[in-house]
Amino acid sequence: MSNQTLTNHIEASQAALTRRCYVFNPQPCYQSPKAESNPPRIIKAMRKAASENKPSWSAVWRTGYRFHGVTKKPIIEQRFINLHRRRAIDAIAECIAAHVNVVTCKVHASVAQISDWCGLTTYNNQGVPSYSRASRAITEHFEAIGAVKCEREWDKTTGSYIPNIIWINELFFAIIGFDYGKFQSAQNQQLAWENQGLKEKGEEPISLSEARRRAKDKHIAAAFAARAKKVERKKLEKRAKKLEAMDEQTAKAQIQKDLVKMYTKEELAEMGHVEFTRLVNERYYTMKKIAASSSPPKPPTDSS
Repeated sequence: MSNQTLTNHIEASQAALTRRCYVFNPQPCYQSPKAESNPPRIIKAMRKAASENKPSWSAVWRTGYRFHGVTKKPIIEQRFINLHRRRAIDAIAECIAAHVNVVTCKVHASVAQISDWCGLTTYNNQGVPSYSRASRAITEHFEAIGAVKCEREWDKTTGSYIPNIIWINELFFAIIGFDYGKFQSAQNQQLAWENQGLKEKGEEPISLSEARRRAKDKHIAAAFAARAKKVERKKLEKRAKKLEAMDEQTAKAQIQKDLVKMYTKEELAEMGHVEFTRLVNERYYTMKKIAASSSPPKPPTDSS
């Protein structure tokens, strides 16, 4: 985002507060970050359905049980959705439909990206972004009703949560008014095409659950790599040094415990011993590199 755009956002936020406006952007609308992208036809059809059918008015919101996405406690208050939340829901539904993977059902967008692309992000005087409007809509509505599932994984190795992994469920299709059977047909067709590619490479075909497991693995690996480049660097270096101080067997055992907590029993079974061992070794040597790079250089020895 350019400095001028950021300045405009801040000024607009301040002006909204001055006018005692309820929200910064009363007309949120999903804008694709890639104007020239050409998604699969099924994705185009889903996005069109989400755009035209006004998901916030679906009867599902009034008839289904709701559970808070974080606390998992039942939400029993009145199911009325105010106008501004409805508009946020409609924009987010279109965004999710546009960025879901047909095979894995994983949404390739973070809460922050969804908030930015839908015009729901606000900024304070220091230019710090807030994604609370989008986050609440996802947690208190989409996730609460079971239309999406958000995995909030604590990565003990890095000492922080990884960005939420968002998956869509069958109920999402009811909300946007799209035939789930058509999606399943496209899903099976796409998986068959991907398995054909694996077969040509001499690899075994995979199931839908294995495809999801690999997508989750890739998400966690990307988040792990990103942690080393951001403000968590110091925290990560500290943990890397702790692992470095251990012998290799103890350090790898600790990493194994961390990874086991991040996957279900089914995912671990799909992964297998060889793949799990590879992940442990990969993380171990990455942490060693981080520990080494954070250590001060050794003083030159006196050769005289």
